[in-house]
Parts: sequence; structure tokens; C-alpha cells
Amino acid sequence: MNILRVVIMFWLPAVVIFFGLFEALIIPLLDDSHRLARRISVNAFIIFTTILIMLTYNQVKDAPIVYEFGRVFGMGIFFKIDLLNYILMVFAGIIFTISSIYSLEDIKQKDRERTFYFFYIITYVATIGTLMAGDLLSFFLFFEIMTFSSYGLMVHYRGEEVLEAGNVYIYMGIIGGLSILSGIILLSAYTQSYEWINLADKFSQLGFIKYVIGGLFIFGFGVKAGMVPFHFWLPKIYREAPITVNAISSGILTKVGAYGILRVATIIYSVSAVEASTANVVLWNTSTNLGVVIIWLGIITMVVGVFLALLESNMKKMLAYHSISQMGYIIMGIGVAAYLGYKGAMGFSGSIYHMVNHGFFKSLLFMVAGVVYLHTKELDMYRLGGLWKKMPFAALVALVAVLGITGMPGFNGFASKSILHHAIIEAYEYGHPSFRYAELIFKLVSAGTVCSFLKFFGFIFMGECPPQYENLKPRYPRMAVAMGTLAFIVVAIGIRPEWFLNRFIIPAVLSFTYDPVFVEKYIVGINFWNMKDIMGMVMVYGMGIGIFVVGVKYHLFHHHLPSWLNAERFIYRPVTQFCEGFPNMCVQKYEKPMVLGDVFIYVTLLTLILGALVVTGF
Repeated sequence: MNILRVVIMFWLPAVVIFFGLFEALIIPLLDDSHRLARRISVNAFIIFTTILIMLTYNQVKDAPIVYEFGRVFGMGIFFKIDLLNYILMVFAGIIFTISSIYSLEDIKQKDRERTFYFFYIITYVATIGTLMAGDLLSFFLFFEIMTFSSYGLMVHYRGEEVLEAGNVYIYMGIIGGLSILSGIILLSAYTQSYEWINLADKFSQLGFIKYVIGGLFIFGFGVKAGMVPFHFWLPKIYREAPITVNAISSGILTKVGAYGILRVATIIYSVSAVEASTANVVLWNTSTNLGVVIIWLGIITMVVGVFLALLESNMKKMLAYHSISQMGYIIMGIGVAAYLGYKGAMGFSGSIYHMVNHGFFKSLLFMVAGVVYLHTKELDMYRLGGLWKKMPFAALVALVAVLGITGMPGFNGFASKSILHHAIIEAYEYGHPSFRYAELIFKLVSAGTVCSFLKFFGFIFMGECPPQYENLKPRYPRMAVAMGTLAFIVVAIGIRPEWFLNRFIIPAVLSFTYDPVFVEKYIVGINFWNMKDIMGMVMVYGMGIGIFVVGVKYHLFHHHLPSWLNAERFIYRPVTQFCEGFPNMCVQKYEKPMVLGDVFIYVTLLTLILGALVVTGF
């Protein structure tokens, strides 16, 4: 056994964390004369650790790799690599690497460049640590580090509006984290377990508290995932953050929230592999009920996200709203996996596949928006146009990303959306017929996505070029490398969707408690190029084009929702007002009278003592 294999098998988490902290410590020591060295070292570290993680594939395919560090924090830290988090850790490494290449031109402020890359490395290490965590306490530790370090990235520009948006981000992150911690405490109190293990048998013996625990987890992770109604922080902070940060946040950080929901709904509330095929209805009951809630939360998130995107003119905010909508697809898939239990493999597969696909095309879309803004200083799509003549490469990769997110056959989004569509169909075929309406909403949202990106591509790159951009001569070589790489991945997965499915997702599905006969019949060897799915996508494109034509003709895209529908107004602001007002109220109502009372008592006693001294002659 060579040294590299020993490191991978026994010390991989320690290597990632140790070298990550070492990298974070040396970044501030490298001044502006060593900018190139700093950037090379950041990329080298991420690529090196990603390769180490990739090298675990053969071992992980046979059985999960477990790492235990028993003396850390008294209780120890427990890490585990299985086929589910393996996919997302490698994916995170790719997104962070490509985004760091893009950042070479995006992050121009030299006085804050060291700070940016310091938080960038910490965020990467925390993301890997969160995904690799084998127990809920370790997960919570790294999840909170990821929240605070990503805050440092979000407020990179430090303006007043940036810091205000950052406050919303960090407050919601703290609220979500406290909810997760509450769920962990209750889970351990009632089940004596902190691990990602199947607890359906124990939950079946509990009452309403099992749903309270599930609700706390869904709320906490849903905040990070941008789930409605906790989505409002996303467009607010994305508008102010650097494009590189938008790319990694939309690409992978929000997926960590979805990953948490996936783990809770389909593992903690699931039946063990030994009992799965023979388990009675009672054991699956909790998972089924939780799945219904998650499905509809996903559907609502899809609808709200795409509707708000259709009304948005700001490129970054529109893409943020579409991140919310696409997360709705993923959450819906997780819900189907939980709802159908032993037969939920399609929802499980679709949610993982769409996490990866969405990360690639959405990061690319944000990068395109960044290039456009860098050269035009304009974020309003309605003030742009005809830029394909000035930025042909940006227009080409934007078209690739647009075809990916809208689900065009031959591009990556088609595969994952097809699986998710099959999943919601199975929800009403094997479950309740009301999910037929969810499937119709799925198609309508997909049409809305087509309409949105007709607007995005059409208003930015097509039509007449405004006079002020006639002499535009853009140069973005490093950004082009990053965007070209992502565009290549979008097309490569789209052309060979079965490769990623067969090599990574199906082995992951089979390692969990899903019916292998069902997987073999419906997922193994799935034909993505069947006429039914292709014609279904043609219908979706036709509906999307129709919505776009009507919207442009009647100026529907220029309308705005009334302020009373703003989720920030009835969730975030009341919470912040309570948090700020409650201590003041305590001071005014209790502490101040107590202090005044104490002063009165002290004065009275002192007067009496002095009087006694005078009377007695002292």
C-alpha cells in the first residue's frame, strides 16, 4: 500500500482541513507583489484536494470510507464518504476551481484581494467538511463555518447597500443554523443518535415530536437552499455580491442546504436497508407524510421563483430568482423520494442529477452576466441589446447555458428534468392522484423558464445594439476559459447523459434503501431520447414562446408585485425587530426600574446609617 493510498484511506479529512487552514494562514502574508503566487496556490490546493477525493471512487463504490478522530472536542469528529457526498464533493471542487479562474479578472480590488481569497479557501474547506461530515454535530459545525465565511465573500465590496444585504444573509443564516441545532438536540434526546442513520423504527414509536424535528431541519436547511418563503435573502445578496461569489453560491452552496434536506428526508426518516423490502406501512408513514409537505414546498418554490424572474429586469436578480425556482425542482424530487419510500429512487436520482446540472449551467449564466456588466456597467436587460456582435463568444456560451436550463435535448438540463418529471408522475401513479396537479404545474413552470431565458438572451444579445456600446471592444481571456469549460461540461453531459447516470447516480441509489428491482426496471438503461419526452419538451418550448410573445405584446414583464407580498416584510423584518426590540424592552421595563430601585435603596440605607452616626455622636 503506497503512501498516497494510506493518506486517502485514513487521513483525507485531516489533510483537507490542515492544508486548507495552512493555505488560509499564508494568504494574508503574501502581499501584492506575490499576487500570482497567491492565486496559483489557491487553485493548486483546490485541484489537489479534489483529485484526492476523486481517487477514493473505487473504495467508496465497494463501501463507504469512515474516518474517526476521537479526541477532537471531547466527543470526537466523525467523517464518512459515500457515493452521495462523493458526487457533491467532486462537483464542489470543480465549481470552486472554475470560479477561481473566473475571479482572476472579476476580483480587481487589490486591497481586498487577500481577504477575498482567505474567505474563499475557508468556504471551500467548510463546504467539503459539511458534505463529508458523518454525524449531525460535525455537519452543523462546518455548516456554520461555511455560512460565516461565505458572508465574508458576499460583502466583499463593503458598500452600505452591500452590508445591508449582508445583514439579511447572515441573520437568515443564523436563524437557519439555530433551527438545525434545535432539531439536532431534539433528535438526540428522543433517539440517542447524532448520526446519518435510518431511524424510521424509532420515529414510528414517537408522536407529533417527530414532525417537529423534521420541520426544524427542513426550515433550517430550506433557508440555505433558498426555499420559499425563506428565499428573499438570495436576490438581495446576489445583487450586491461579486459574480464569482454568485457562481459558487448558486453552483454549490445552496445545494448544501438541499443536501441536508435530502439526508434528513430520505435517510434519517427512512427504513434501514435490511428492513426496507419487508417494512410495514407504519414504518414508512412518517417518511410519506414528510414527503407530501416537501413536494408541495418544492412546487411552491418553483412557481414563486419563476414568476418573480419573469417580472425582473436586473440580470443578477433574475438569475437569483431562477436559482430559487430550480432549487424547487430539486426539493420536489427529494419530496418524491421520501413520499414513495422504497420506490422513491426516481426522485432521489433526479434531485442529485439536477443539483449537479443546475450548478454547471447557473454558474455559467452568472459568469455571462458578469462579463456583460464588466464591459457595459449595466445590469438592466431592457437597456441592452445586440451584444452578440460585440461579444460573440459570450453569446455562444450564454446560448449553451440557456438551452441547458430550459431543458433542450442534447444539453444537460434535459436529462435531469426528464427524470424529475418521471418522478412526479410516479408520485400520482403510486401515490395520491392530487399530484397530477403538481405535474401540470411542473410543465407550466418549465414553460415559464423557457420564456424567462428568451427574455434574458433576447434582450441582452439580440436586436439593435444601443449607440453607447457601438465601440465596445471587450477582452476577457481568463473569464472565457472558465465559461468555455462550463459550456463544454453542459454539452458533454447533454450528449451522454447516461454516462453520469450509470457511473455515479445509479451506484449511489443502489447503496440506499431503494428497491433494486425498481431501479433496474425504470432507471438502469433509461432511454433519454424517447419520443414522448422529446415531444413533451417541444410542447414546453411552444408554451414558453407563447408566454413570451404575449408578455412582450402587453408589457406584462414590466409589472411589479405589491409590497405586502414581500416575504422579507413578514418574516425577516419582524424577526429582526423582535431581536433588536426585545433586549431594549427588557432594559426599559425591568433592568432600568431595578437599577433605579437599587439606587433608591442604597440612598435610603446610606441616609439612615449617616443619621445613626450623627445621633450616636460618631
